[in-house]
Amino acid sequence: MIDFGIYRRGMKLMQRINESMATQSFVLTSVWQAIIATSLEIRVYLRNKNAGKMVEQLFPGTCNSEPSTSIVRMKNITEENILFISFQIFQVWFCFNAIYNQNTIQIITISAINFCCACLSIVQLLEVIKWYRDFEHECPDGIDQMKLEQKYPTNDVPLIITLMVFATIISFLSWNLYRQFGWNIYKKIGCDISMQAIYRTYLIYVMLLKLGLFFILGLAIESCLVFGINLSSEDINHIRYIPKIIYLFHLVVTCLIILNQILGYRSVRKEIKLGMILVGSFWVVIILDFCILLFYSIGNVKDSWYFYIVYLFVGIALSLLSLVWSVRVKTNFNKGLQDHIDQEIRKPNSGNNPFPQVPQEAIKKPDRWSIDD
Repeated sequence: MIDFGIYRRGMKLMQRINESMATQSFVLTSVWQAIIATSLEIRVYLRNKNAGKMVEQLFPGTCNSEPSTSIVRMKNITEENILFISFQIFQVWFCFNAIYNQNTIQIITISAINFCCACLSIVQLLEVIKWYRDFEHECPDGIDQMKLEQKYPTNDVPLIITLMVFATIISFLSWNLYRQFGWNIYKKIGCDISMQAIYRTYLIYVMLLKLGLFFILGLAIESCLVFGINLSSEDINHIRYIPKIIYLFHLVVTCLIILNQILGYRSVRKEIKLGMILVGSFWVVIILDFCILLFYSIGNVKDSWYFYIVYLFVGIALSLLSLVWSVRVKTNFNKGLQDHIDQEIRKPNSGNNPFPQVPQEAIKKPDRWSIDD
């Protein structure tokens, strides 16, 4: 039965990928972006990794002061590179999932997060430039051996341009898919405006859960690594430190995030009110945890890790949205949406759409549908 389920889902995915030229182009663009961007990001990662090793080799003797700050900050930057590579894998899965479920909200979100990723790559470049200039003051003799600034045009700039170009292409394709999937949703839900609004709220909430798998859980794990270096106040001042009780609290919250993802998805599918109440309560705890980490992360300008601070703001904002939509989907329970969802799950394998097949010509005529409003 498990193999049959995998085969059925695979066939359904292939059918929806081949549904139109727009769906095929969208998937291919996402895959090519992942391949090219990952290759370029690996080059940046290796350069930064080698720069960090070179700093360790230059001390002692070459530098004026102990380069502990430079070592830690470059370690943080290489962790950023790993996150960027992980994001490319995530966005491919997110893209296939959006096509499989024909989620219009998720399609538009893919475009937005790709532009955000491109902007964060600029922040990453600025951090490397700042690190290089600060290290120049700490170790003027060793800076000549590194020559990091000569690699910006060949490593960082191509990555930024690539991400911007792919984000633009995906935005164009997203608009076409938004119109196409909007009509498919109209066929699934019907012309009831209130039911369309309820279904749209459901789609947004499920999408937020999927985003949380990478951004919120990833942020929590990254925070364990960032502050895991400093479990006692005996460390030097410029390395990030949080009290041990706060660190242990964050470890508990990290496990709670995993539980919350599972509970949130199951509760909304089965319309379990108690489960959604627990989910909302857990989101409050998660937001509190991220706010505490933000408090300890914002130090003086010289030692602040800008990417991590931005990441924390994104995590807090995403957690707040998840909390709000947890409340909204709970208020929509017992209003008939579950019947539509169960009907979709119980579809026979022989026919992926219980509604009459509508010609492609009919799909192209309308520019907007009421589900899009």
